[in-house]
Amino acid sequence: MNLSGVLLVNKPTGMTSHDVIDELRRILDTKRIGHTGTLDPGAEGVMLICINQATKVAQFLTDMDKEYQAVIKLGVTTDTYDRAGRVIRTEEDLNISMEEIKKTILSFTGRIQQTPPIYSAIKQNGKRLYQYARENKKVEARRREVEIKKLEILNIDIPWVHLKIACSKGTYIRSLAFDIGEKLGCGAHLFSLCRTRIGPFRWEDSLGLEKITDIQADGGIKSVLLPIEKAIGHLPSVVVSESFAEKVKDGIPLKSSSVLAVEGDIKANQTISLKNEQKRIIAVGKALANTKDFLNLNSGNRLFEYLRVI
Repeated sequence: MNLSGVLLVNKPTGMTSHDVIDELRRILDTKRIGHTGTLDPGAEGVMLICINQATKVAQFLTDMDKEYQAVIKLGVTTDTYDRAGRVIRTEEDLNISMEEIKKTILSFTGRIQQTPPIYSAIKQNGKRLYQYARENKKVEARRREVEIKKLEILNIDIPWVHLKIACSKGTYIRSLAFDIGEKLGCGAHLFSLCRTRIGPFRWEDSLGLEKITDIQADGGIKSVLLPIEKAIGHLPSVVVSESFAEKVKDGIPLKSSSVLAVEGDIKANQTISLKNEQKRIIAVGKALANTKDFLNLNSGNRLFEYLRVI
C-alpha cells in the first residue's frame, strides 16, 4: 500500500516520541516515518506524524504555535523539572496567597528568556544536554527567547496549579514550571502535561495507537491521513502553469508569466508553496517578492527560492 500523508497521533504517557515512531512503523509496515516535534515521555497529546512523501514537508510543520494543559505542583523541585526526576528541594510551608500566585504566573506572559532543562534533547557543543547530565558533567544551558502567547489559570488548589498555555515553538513547559516556582520562592515542578494543539491541529481529532491499529486492519488508514495540501494548507500558495510544473524538479526559476493565480497574501521572505493546475503541491520555498509582483507580467524580479521539491 502506497501510504502518504500526515497522521494526527495521540501520544500516551510513558512512551518516548521515538517509541511512537517505531510502533507506527510496525503497524503501518513502512519505514519512512518522521515527526514534527517531540513530547517528553511523561507527557501526552497530539503529535504530527509524516509518512512517506509527506516527510518532505515535515520541516514546514515545526514552526507552528503549540497549546498545552499543564498541572504544576508547588513546593517540590526536581532535577528534571518534572515528576520523573529526583527531588532536590521541598518546601513544606507554602505560605503564599492566591493573588501572589496569580500575579507571578501571569508575569510570564509575552516574550520571555528561558533556560532549557539540563535533561532535554537540545544540542550544545555537538552533544545533547541530557548526555552531559547523565555523565555528571556541568554545562550551562544557553538561555533563549520564547513567547508565551496566552496563559490562562484554570484552577488553583495549593499546591496544585492548573494552566492552559499557548506558546511559540521551542518553549519548555518544564522550564516554565521551574521558573514559576523560583519566582514564588517555594520551588515547583511540572506534574503532568497534555499537548492539546499544534497550529490548527487539535488533540480531539488525534488517534491513539490502538485505534490506528484497528483502522489499518480494516484497510481504512488512507481515510485518516491528511494530504500534504491540507497539512501545509496554512501556507500561501502560487498556482503555476502545467508547462512550468513539469520543470520544477530541475529548479527552473519562476517567472510571473508562468503564474496562473495566487492563493493568500504573499510577502517577501515568506514560506509559500507552488501548486500545479490540479492544485497539488509540487514545491515549497521562499517568496522573493510580494503578491503584486507574482501577478505582474512585466515583473523582472526573481520570485521564488526553492527549499523543497515534493
